[in-house]
Amino acid sequence: MPPFFNKHKDTSPPEPPREAAPETVDFPIPLVASPDALNTDGDSPQPTILLPEPDDKDDLDTAKRLDGAYKVIDDAQNGYAKYQGSTAVKLVNRSGDMLGAIKTDIASAQSFSSPLKPVYESDALKVVRTSVNALVNSLPGLVKALDEVAKLHPFIGIAVGAFRIVVELDLKRRDNDKKIAALFLQMKDMMEALLQLRSIKDHDSVGPGGQTIEARMQNLVKQTADDITACGNACDAYSKKRLVVKVIKGSLWDGTLKGYIDIFAKRRKEFTFALSIHTGIGVDDANRKLDSLDSKMDVLLEFFTTSVTPEYKELAALVQKKGGARAVMDSNETLEELLKFKAASAATTSKQAERDSPEHKSSTGKDDLDALKVELFESPELAIKKNFDVFERKFKMQQRELSEEMRRVVHHEGDRVIEVVTSGSHDRIIDPEIHEIWKEMRWPGHVKARHFVLALRDYYRQQIEAKRRAKGEENPSHIGDDDEWALEWININRLQSIAEAFDDDASGFITVAEVNQFTTARPKGWSLSHWLAYWAIGWQMTATYYRNKVVTLLGKMFAMQSLIHPANARAVEKYLETVYKRVCTLTSSFVCANESDALKARFQSYVEEEEKRLREGLETVRYDIDAMDTLTLITGPGRIEKYLFPLLYLLLKRDYEIFRVCRKMVVHKDELWDSADTLVWVFDAVDFRHNELEVLFKQQNLDPSQQFKAHANELLEFWHDGKKFWSLENLREWEFTEFEYVDAEEDQEVDVSKLLNYPSAADSLYNDIEEIVTENDTRADDDVRIILGRWTGLIGAERWVVTPIVTFSFNASADSASYEASDIAAHGTAYTILGGYTKKEDGSIEYNFTRTYAARLKKMYFTGTLTEDGGTLSGSWGYEDDEKPYRFLFKRIPAETLIARPPPTEFEENKIRALWKYALTAVHNEVRRKMFSWSYLKERRDIKHEYLHLVEREIDNTSTDDDLNRFAVLDRTATCEEVRSFYVLKDYRQRPIPSHFADCDACGERIYGARLMCLKCGSPWTLDFCDKPNCRTAVKTRDDLTEPHLPTHDFVKVRRSFHQYREIGKILRLSEAGLERARKLFSKAARAQAEAAAAPEEGEKAAEAKTMKQAREGAHAAESDSESEPEPEKLTCVSCSATVSYSCWYCIDCPAESNVFVCQECDEKGGVDVGDHKATHSLVHCKEKVEGDGGGDAARNSEERLSAVEGKLAALSVQMERIEKLLDSLAGARSA
Repeated sequence: MPPFFNKHKDTSPPEPPREAAPETVDFPIPLVASPDALNTDGDSPQPTILLPEPDDKDDLDTAKRLDGAYKVIDDAQNGYAKYQGSTAVKLVNRSGDMLGAIKTDIASAQSFSSPLKPVYESDALKVVRTSVNALVNSLPGLVKALDEVAKLHPFIGIAVGAFRIVVELDLKRRDNDKKIAALFLQMKDMMEALLQLRSIKDHDSVGPGGQTIEARMQNLVKQTADDITACGNACDAYSKKRLVVKVIKGSLWDGTLKGYIDIFAKRRKEFTFALSIHTGIGVDDANRKLDSLDSKMDVLLEFFTTSVTPEYKELAALVQKKGGARAVMDSNETLEELLKFKAASAATTSKQAERDSPEHKSSTGKDDLDALKVELFESPELAIKKNFDVFERKFKMQQRELSEEMRRVVHHEGDRVIEVVTSGSHDRIIDPEIHEIWKEMRWPGHVKARHFVLALRDYYRQQIEAKRRAKGEENPSHIGDDDEWALEWININRLQSIAEAFDDDASGFITVAEVNQFTTARPKGWSLSHWLAYWAIGWQMTATYYRNKVVTLLGKMFAMQSLIHPANARAVEKYLETVYKRVCTLTSSFVCANESDALKARFQSYVEEEEKRLREGLETVRYDIDAMDTLTLITGPGRIEKYLFPLLYLLLKRDYEIFRVCRKMVVHKDELWDSADTLVWVFDAVDFRHNELEVLFKQQNLDPSQQFKAHANELLEFWHDGKKFWSLENLREWEFTEFEYVDAEEDQEVDVSKLLNYPSAADSLYNDIEEIVTENDTRADDDVRIILGRWTGLIGAERWVVTPIVTFSFNASADSASYEASDIAAHGTAYTILGGYTKKEDGSIEYNFTRTYAARLKKMYFTGTLTEDGGTLSGSWGYEDDEKPYRFLFKRIPAETLIARPPPTEFEENKIRALWKYALTAVHNEVRRKMFSWSYLKERRDIKHEYLHLVEREIDNTSTDDDLNRFAVLDRTATCEEVRSFYVLKDYRQRPIPSHFADCDACGERIYGARLMCLKCGSPWTLDFCDKPNCRTAVKTRDDLTEPHLPTHDFVKVRRSFHQYREIGKILRLSEAGLERARKLFSKAARAQAEAAAAPEEGEKAAEAKTMKQAREGAHAAESDSESEPEPEKLTCVSCSATVSYSCWYCIDCPAESNVFVCQECDEKGGVDVGDHKATHSLVHCKEKVEGDGGGDAARNSEERLSAVEGKLAALSVQMERIEKLLDSLAGARSA
């Protein structure tokens, strides 16, 4: 998992989708075959061929023109013969007519001809393509048919169950990847073979060979279930990859996924052969069937290779233009360009916007580049392996959901039983009350939502009137005494809320299916009026309750920030930067409802049950949502608005407990990243829902801005347009509610081991290698056995060495002819070594192995030989298998001994001398190490300090050739464990350094340490600078600035990370107030200094004038609105106590009465810690106000400037008098 800092970015409110383009088609996600498409005669059924549907914009026009050009082929055995006959002639003629029409439109012809050529060039590919397009509609029918077969033959239940779960999981994904669809098509064909079991009525019947069908196929079915699960995991891992990874790593992923097509084809052959033998069809017939399957699989593989989207093709062409995959992976600039890639076909239609989820974005800038490298240098096998734990949890959740599906659909007392034959749309409605309304109103299969709600209101009014008229007689209405309270909420004021409860798709119409879905979802024991009242007012009350809890949790998180362990500070800041704005956007726009506790109690049972259901789902996936389908599994069907605030509360509640742990314990760097990424998936669901609604509103010629002010109690109003809401002008005025964190009031019984998903000791300083003899080692080949065990080595290239010393232990693989090892490299990246051996013609053994990193680094290829004593493995290595220009040397000795080995150049010059030096140094080091010699400890300490210094220079991109040469020396004189500890210490040192989520407007780099913000400039956002001299003094223009930024503008310096949207307003307000106070203090101090300097010379006259002035000031003191403050005799630096003057810094975080100033010299040391003043406090820059700089502020501060001038003139007058007296004394002395 990439570091926390490499994976998330905060995004502004999503942009609205583009206007709908004409003539567009929305396509379903490909998945499975209807039972009507299946043969029942025992032969291998073939997929039903449907009219081709376009799957993307490039083949849109062609698919329309070829519509009806292909006839459905019911049976693949004779389908080709029919196609070769008269139908083929008709097809050619009709296709020719269509193509002739297409040629008249040059632009259209250019858009479809190239991408469609491979698909339409063969009849067999047409069959496959059509089957893929029809897959989504056919899979559920196949699953149902297989369930029926499983009742006859329970032993296939394990494979059918796995198939059904994987299908359901794939249906929840909102992608339309044809490669995965092709894979599922082959899986479907394999499972269709099991339908032949319908012809075997007696599962105990014995076939040829004396075996029952269960005995013959049971192991095969179990293997198939495992294959299906593994395939589902691989598809899940592949679907999470971003497009650029799919393109660059396309050949590797294609090979992996094609492997499952081969597996399923093999399983189908085995099913077909086993069934043919058992039913006595014969070997020849079975072989003919298998040959037919081989030909169809070849076509499917061809389709798999060619089925890519236009965006994929465009990006692949760009990668080739940049030099190919290898060149792209070696260039950060090219990768950054690919990250910003927008396909020409990305101007998608509104239909596509409805279908496709928004791209999941988890990082930005350099962090996003690092995350991309992690994916690029991760092999498909490793990605699939890492994804399995997450997929297994999703698999179990889907399994549980299917088992509870029937229990969720509650049959309420009085519900109507739907007959097969109905006389109208109303007869398909389950609820008797709505059935009565629908029948009376004579509605068709749908009705306008407004009309439906008004009819409901009128119906209940009539019921109440009938009940009142009945008085003591039998109640003729359907309203019980316990439900009368609910009717007051079914009124015109709640029309919008009730309509939304029925109309999930926001189409403005309510269908029979939506009515049945709504009524069957109500809690057991609730009447329809009770359920309607919940959605009229209860949902808003519930959302208000959870919304307030969310606001409180976020406030406490910010209150806790100052208590967070420094090593966790950056992770906490990144989490809040990613999460806060979007959560606050939702909580701020929502219109709350606070009703009585009695009304709340009527809905409490359902609210608690829903919270419990959501919590159990989150616990199943360990609060780690990794994809949209995982989120759907947790929330269940329906719009995200229903569950949004309860879901946010549960997620933030856990994250809040992690914050509490972060106060005292260093957590894994990925712990809070996963938490933030989980919330980003929730925001993606909100984004998808917003885009979907916006498209619908536009299609209905409605203003989206106005509609979002009414939908879901204005929940998405600011999400739709939050520019004004989050403008700097508003933030300057807002004051957020401050919360206080009191640990004694929190839960003290939280189990940290269950709370955290990662071990807290993941960043151990030393990683011990365990040399264990495994069972595979005992069965290994002799030539493999001699290479097993612990190795320590040096890897060189242009320099000796280019990596720190490596230490690992080889173990034999399961096949006995290969070996493997895995460990963590010195810089913290996990790697795996896999290898084998070859015997050369001269009888020598050559060992070949690869070193593959989990992320960031290139794969390394090694070829070497063993010495006769088996103690040295040496040879060549490189980044390509056929090119290994560099050397390596592995020894079976401890790393503490190997670090004493001289470089190869000394062995080349004088081998004997180098060996003696090697031996003497190794023995000397061993003795000093065992005796804990001070010289040895000092030497290791100095190596650590120098290494950390070089790493810091490497991070700042300031390394020189001399630095790289020193790296080579230190890497071969420090053990792997030592270097690993250096990198961990580096990481701990880097974590507390403030990393501002802003770039310098002068140099463009990310701001670390101190951040300077101009108090004058900035319209949509502040003007920010880093603390470099060139940046502080830069003149800067920006598109949003009406005039250039000048170095004379006022600054505030912030040395801590703060949240842009929550804290920026407070900082700017304190800065302006602090600067005004500081200038007043300087003005008073200047006057006091001038008067004090003049007092000894003025004598009694000056003293008398001062007394009169003080009396006049005292006379006007009562008229002053501000409290009188003692005038300080002089202003001094809080650190060095030197008198301060312009320019200096004034602390805005210390109490105003403290008057804390910091001189320029002390501040340049990185801040000062003195008493209550901390180095992390924010400082405003104090300097004389430049004339003309401030415009309208001139009149407001004129008195202040005049006072300053008066003080300066008084001081100048005193100095002139001194000079006159000095001249007089000199003249008198000379005359004497």
